[in-house]
Amino acid sequence: MAAKLRERDGFYWVVVHVNGRRKWKKIGRDKREALKVVHKINAQLALGSYQIEAPQRERTVAEALRAWFAAYRPTFSESFTESAEIIMRVHLEPAFGSIPLSKLCERDLLGFVRAQTEEKTRPLSPATLTNILSLLRRVLTLAVDEGELQRNPCRNLGRLLTKVRQQRASEVSRVDSWTREEVARLLGLAQAHEPRFHPLLLFLLSTGCRKGEGIAIKWEDVDLVGGRVLIRRAFVRGRFRTPKTGRARSVALSPALAAALEDLLAQRRREALERGWPEVPELVFCSETSGPLDDRNVTRSWDRLRRRAKAAGVRPLRLHDARHSFASLALASGKSIRWVAAQLGHANPELTLRVYAHALREEEADLSFLDFAGGTRRHPRGTERMRAIGTTKPLRVTPRRGLRMLERETGIEPATLGLGSRCSTS
Repeated sequence: MAAKLRERDGFYWVVVHVNGRRKWKKIGRDKREALKVVHKINAQLALGSYQIEAPQRERTVAEALRAWFAAYRPTFSESFTESAEIIMRVHLEPAFGSIPLSKLCERDLLGFVRAQTEEKTRPLSPATLTNILSLLRRVLTLAVDEGELQRNPCRNLGRLLTKVRQQRASEVSRVDSWTREEVARLLGLAQAHEPRFHPLLLFLLSTGCRKGEGIAIKWEDVDLVGGRVLIRRAFVRGRFRTPKTGRARSVALSPALAAALEDLLAQRRREALERGWPEVPELVFCSETSGPLDDRNVTRSWDRLRRRAKAAGVRPLRLHDARHSFASLALASGKSIRWVAAQLGHANPELTLRVYAHALREEEADLSFLDFAGGTRRHPRGTERMRAIGTTKPLRVTPRRGLRMLERETGIEPATLGLGSRCSTS
């Protein structure tokens, strides 16, 4: 009977052997604390006072999911709370709920993926599968950290779902965005048929902000002189909250957008006088009652506009694709990845590059910046001279320059004129 120290995956475990039974106890990453526990248990074993704990019934996956949801719910946003509850009730608990945590393996996950993609008339998309199983991975990771599990069967989830996505896709996907011509046509239709919705659409297309961030903009956040707007809140599911990233950011305003907002402010002042409002509404894009825009009304306005735009030759994309259109047009115009990432509020420019790499400018065909020696074997006169020859302005050729050019092109040195008359011998 003894207690021994073991290290696994960066953590220290105390393994106790007593009365033919073995118990693992996770201590942490501090080796000194783990050794103290080992010495204490060995002392108790020597005195005969150590009592091994009675084995507890292992939790099932459903119990672990519900315990995690109850413990961490105060940290969830309202939208994540709703989606997580639906994922657990509709997908995870029916598929894995009765399985003990230690019995769950990678084969169970693959069986779930196969059932949802091959055995259903309406299979789930790879993105939906990722959302479902990512929640399960979060719960199992917590169980590993607390010592309840020794390994996480979802640790290779990303690799598995990437292969599923590749097998089901017929081509490489990329984000959808409108061209400059489509954006101009879309804004023209909005101004003619949805005048109340037009300023918000122009703002989203000109800044790349999310819809909830645009609805929550207040006049105090807008600097028309400096051409900036501060994004520090969002209006989601009927209430104000922090932006998705939890951080504020300053977004640049184009001169056209700044002028449009200045006109909108003047319009709000006229509306306040006409309707008897005590002051100008604090929200930039407000409803006809001076309150925040209702999400359903925004969706209805967009649906009407999208039908008109489709008839006019504009692709019927989502309203969120205004954000993608801004990023794609900015990168195509030569803006840096870092600037676009700051505008969009991405924490890491690598995300911006990964999503919008297709929008970057094509590689330049002019490689003259690599002409270090002033010429090449194919063009010995140098790139600059070849460019000059290709222009409409003719190159002035003197007799001496003509002989030099003939020598370079043929490799034959011409005879020196008058050499025989200047020599002493014939």
